[in-house]
Amino acid sequence: MTKLENAIKDAERLPEELQERLGEDLLHFIDKYLALRDDLEAAIAEIDAGKGIPAEEVFAEVRASLGA
Repeated sequence: MTKLENAIKDAERLPEELQERLGEDLLHFIDKYLALRDDLEAAIAEIDAGKGIPAEEVFAEVRASLGA
């Protein structure tokens, strides 16, 4: 049994109101995770295609903002 299956089994013993809240929180977390994953995949595809800001330019801006 996976950890998720164990958590669901335990959650089923909680009051229904709390089950709903946990479900909402989990769905929200999953939505945020999937959106972040999609954004990262798109960014990686752009970098692989040669699009985006050159790394040296980014690092120069970071150094300048930190006064380094």
